[in-house]
Amino acid sequence: MLLLSLFFLSFFLRPSQSILEPTSATLAINQATRTICGITAGSHKIQCTTLHPAGFNESYPVDPTLFFEGISGGMNFICGLSGGASFFCWNGVNTVKRIYSGPMVLTEISVGARHVAAIVGNQTNIQTIRWWRHGCQSASRPCRQFPKSIAGEFHSLTSGDVFTCAISETHKVHCWGPHGRSIMLRFGGVKMRSVTAGGSRMCGLSLAGYVICSGGQLNVPSGEAFEFTSLAVGSSHTCTIRRHIGTVVCWGLYGSYSPAGATSFEFIIAGGDLTCGLTTASLTVACWGLNGTSLPALTISLPKVLPGVCVPDKRICSCGIYPDSETLCGGSGVICQRLDTSGTETCPLFAFKVKRPPAPPLTTLQKPSKWWFLYAVVGAVFAAAGVGFPLYFMCLRLARRGEKVMNSMLETAGGLLGIRHLEVFRFNDLKTATENFCTTCQQIAHYCVVYRGHLSDGRQVAVKRFQTQPDTLILYIKEVLILSVVRHPNLVKLIGYCKRKEEVFGVFEWMENETLHAHLHREPMNPQSVPFFTWKTRVRALLDVARGIEYLHGFPSPIIHRNISTSTILIDQSWVAKISEFGHALFASRSDKINEEIDVLKLAVGCVNPLATQEQCVTPKTDVYAFGVVMLEVLTGREELENGFCLADLIVTRGNLLDSLDERIAEPMGHELKALQRIMQLAQECVRRVALLRPTMNCIVSELERAVALFD
Repeated sequence: MLLLSLFFLSFFLRPSQSILEPTSATLAINQATRTICGITAGSHKIQCTTLHPAGFNESYPVDPTLFFEGISGGMNFICGLSGGASFFCWNGVNTVKRIYSGPMVLTEISVGARHVAAIVGNQTNIQTIRWWRHGCQSASRPCRQFPKSIAGEFHSLTSGDVFTCAISETHKVHCWGPHGRSIMLRFGGVKMRSVTAGGSRMCGLSLAGYVICSGGQLNVPSGEAFEFTSLAVGSSHTCTIRRHIGTVVCWGLYGSYSPAGATSFEFIIAGGDLTCGLTTASLTVACWGLNGTSLPALTISLPKVLPGVCVPDKRICSCGIYPDSETLCGGSGVICQRLDTSGTETCPLFAFKVKRPPAPPLTTLQKPSKWWFLYAVVGAVFAAAGVGFPLYFMCLRLARRGEKVMNSMLETAGGLLGIRHLEVFRFNDLKTATENFCTTCQQIAHYCVVYRGHLSDGRQVAVKRFQTQPDTLILYIKEVLILSVVRHPNLVKLIGYCKRKEEVFGVFEWMENETLHAHLHREPMNPQSVPFFTWKTRVRALLDVARGIEYLHGFPSPIIHRNISTSTILIDQSWVAKISEFGHALFASRSDKINEEIDVLKLAVGCVNPLATQEQCVTPKTDVYAFGVVMLEVLTGREELENGFCLADLIVTRGNLLDSLDERIAEPMGHELKALQRIMQLAQECVRRVALLRPTMNCIVSELERAVALFD
């Protein structure tokens, strides 16, 4: 019964964020502009640089408000996966544009000359390959020769200028587009492990470990099985890495040559006549043109790039873990080894299919105790929230089994439901980290006390201390369960938890720059708040929060935060805004509203969403209303509640909304004024009394992205 219940719970909690194929790319080339972009280690942001005849320019960021998991380049533009269910494209010159935003998840993306292909899945694990005609007229012949979508299990997605190929579950090559059939015929019935396209050609590694190519330049260097890996196919040349020593060998019009000498590489990519690779020694990017010489490759001005995509659980990796990958991923996952470093044949050369981690064994539960009431209530809350009766009965059953049920519930849920494992801390470690829970480094939160701590490994953390009263424990368990499965750069990260006698603790990432409320309303103004006295910084913070809420609403069973306010929005050391306080969150059906007793809404200190107070129900539009109030606070610099009146009512009835802008910031001009007009109008739409008239978070994010672009 417990396993069945947790299975149902895992279905409802499954996030919209996908698990990328471990072999997805973190480096890409735009052939037309000779721009190279990479996902930087630690930050998951993209930096680019452009090759000019005189050399490379300094690197520059691509929309620093976005975080990326994978990237692909083609003839005219580059695209990156962000948040698991969105991708953005840019050509190296113009503003980044969102091309797709859920609800289906994305596991791979591939860019051609004028098309984008992606492997798309849903919560039932049904996959399709879908195409977008980016920059292509739908009536043109090349566009019409790509299908809208193809169903099936595929991996190793790759695109040339006017074709896309992938490998099926039976290891056969399938291709689509104007040149797809001719490319596919070259590979015949050969079973392939991976394929890489470029221009009008494609090469791949067979299951037997040999390189096979199509489209000319077929003079592949001789070698033993599995000697080569990480192919890069340019317009008239091909390069590969020698597996055991990591050096690069290329062949094509100029014969065979070694462009980077003895330099060892993790992987290589190509675009047109340009080839780049990530060096093993320093994870820096080196590039070379097609000149037929073995001259040293040029190291370009990009920061350290991820040697592979970050996946949430090491058990996904069939070839082991890349060294120090947790640090490279910034604590948000690990990187899978691309190669079988052991030299055995028990591990495939490439992880051609993502492996879901197995469920851990359940912990034995013990005698009955006073906890029965708490778990019955928690079960009822989740059942009412749309998670379903299986969880409700699970909670009742757990309630009868003992005081150790909390640790069992957290550990079991963390394994069966979670994207990552939570750390289990000892009480003495937290006591040491917080200097015996010193009162000078504590803050009083809504339902707990928060301490600043320094762990022995150097990490700064926020330690939440809860008393084990039924009402606070309900909030604690809900927060831990939710944050153990959500994973987004604009949500505060839960690191782990601790249980001791009559207390429980949650350990979270430390947010250096306090709450958004403190920066907006603290008097006198703290010098630390200076960055928030520019419109650009404030609008970027709004976009951060909107993306976090959009992610929550994108779950198969949408998560409604119910407590969005400037006090629950925290700012990290890089001035990125993140949502916290998930103890009051609920799960909703996409079609049904959630009926809740009105007393659960007492958490709102200021103005409450009219829909919730009048109809006693909660929907995703509840968060939209709350976010609208946050937008008004950010734009006006005024409190949510003033002299007993709601800011939303005061501002909306004033008429000219721009007259209400925060006078402490310089008056906006030109593009800034246009952006703020759009945002103020959007805020007004968010606080409409009729919920159906409010925009969705997808629409809000799109509008804010356009507004942020005006500041750039």
